[in-house]
Amino acid sequence: PPGFASMSQRMASTAAKAAGLESNQAFDRLLLVVVFILIFAMAARTPLDTDMWWHLSAGEEILRSGRILMEDVFSFTRAGAAWTNPYWLAQAGMALLYRWHGSLALSAAVAGLAALSMWLVSLQCQGPALLKAAGLLLGSITASVVWSPRPQIVSLALMALVGYLLYLYKWRGRDALWALPLTFILWSNVHGGYPLGLILIGAMAAGETLNHLLKIPSPAVLPARKILRLVLWGAACGLAVLVNPNGLRMWWLPFQTVEMQVLQQFIPEWASPDFHNLLQQSLLWLMLSAFAAIALSGRVIDGSDLITLLAFAGMALLARRNYGPFALAAVPILIRYGAAALSAWRERSLWVENLFARTRSPRHEGRQAAALKKAVNLSIAGLLWILALGKLYVVSHPALVQGYLASGYPVQAVDWLTQNRPGGRVLNEYNWGGYLHWSLRGFPVFVDGRTDLFNDEIVGQWITVVQAGEGWQEILDRYQVDLVMLQPGRPLLAELPKAGWRMLYRDVQAVIYGRE
Repeated sequence: PPGFASMSQRMASTAAKAAGLESNQAFDRLLLVVVFILIFAMAARTPLDTDMWWHLSAGEEILRSGRILMEDVFSFTRAGAAWTNPYWLAQAGMALLYRWHGSLALSAAVAGLAALSMWLVSLQCQGPALLKAAGLLLGSITASVVWSPRPQIVSLALMALVGYLLYLYKWRGRDALWALPLTFILWSNVHGGYPLGLILIGAMAAGETLNHLLKIPSPAVLPARKILRLVLWGAACGLAVLVNPNGLRMWWLPFQTVEMQVLQQFIPEWASPDFHNLLQQSLLWLMLSAFAAIALSGRVIDGSDLITLLAFAGMALLARRNYGPFALAAVPILIRYGAAALSAWRERSLWVENLFARTRSPRHEGRQAAALKKAVNLSIAGLLWILALGKLYVVSHPALVQGYLASGYPVQAVDWLTQNRPGGRVLNEYNWGGYLHWSLRGFPVFVDGRTDLFNDEIVGQWITVVQAGEGWQEILDRYQVDLVMLQPGRPLLAELPKAGWRMLYRDVQAVIYGRE
């Protein structure tokens, strides 16, 4: 009968649409799986960061002594001084990982945490899968500058978690703010980067206030009572930071670090971006893409998005170490307004229309074809995962690690010190401090990467000495330094023989002088 035929056609059409939609969703899932495998592979690298060594040393001391390390035991310039150590939990975890499987475990942890942070970012992204994939990859390339075996990688994951909780609160109407103080308690015991989370909260509170003041027609403006609730939970987060062994000193640590003049002058990660460097240009492209998406979206920018983007863009332009935080904050904004721009163009441009056509015109597939496609997708994902794990194994293989170690650290000089054991204190290269007290246990150093402990005073004196500035001999005498171990080419090395010092050792990586 005609009615039965019409009903059959409708049922067939519905089944075809459902099958096509399922096929489209499978493609989207495959695309994102591939993206996260690529992110994992991108983050899997040889663990040789200069700060990694003193974190490992501190972690080993914590495990050995069974107590949190709160004073300096690694240098003679700050020996016994109080050390605000917000990294203790991450340091113990790093030491346990290294005990378990050495460089491989550390590399896997960095890659896993990098992928986790970008996954939390992806949960905040609203838009087509292709746009999400492009945005996540661009953000990952930008953030990869700071992916290293340091507690900072945990800090990035926690910032992404805070961003996700705020996204749920504003854009999804789900209140999980109770989890914020718990996040900050953990944060203040693994890294000192908790201000990043407070900036996210403050930017949203200020942005929502701006939405009301300027009557910005944002699709998800928080009412006044929700803004107040957010501010109160933000204050609770500030108090939660105190739940750590350092107490009130945790509030002072960020200001103490930022106020150090030597950071901007001497340490590359605190310097402004160098856009002549190809890898650092990713920050520029991400920044320009985000602002272009906003301009082309046809929408007035939400106040929270505006203040968040400006705050983290400013931080990234001041210091390279903020590339990662900027990427975590900017990618959801880029994709949100990028999707709006594509939606506005879809009726005007053929290629944008075709981009959306896949979801509007599903194709009917039989069960066998769908099963074959699923098998192919799983095979592709499985092959890429095997390749990513293969890269992880290769970059952390002991032979490769030792090769990189010998090319960047004074490995042979350390062997000479181990065999000859010349007496006296050593003035060491800044970047070698952590490696020396990791490889020469019980061998105190002049300085290492703990800038918050040594501050402008000690680091400034170190710079004066290695540059053979005025008063360098008095500084060495004051600290009773009997050995100097520096990279070839340091100005001090040309002055030491004139002052009666004798060369004890030399290779392409290091030069050692001793007093006569």
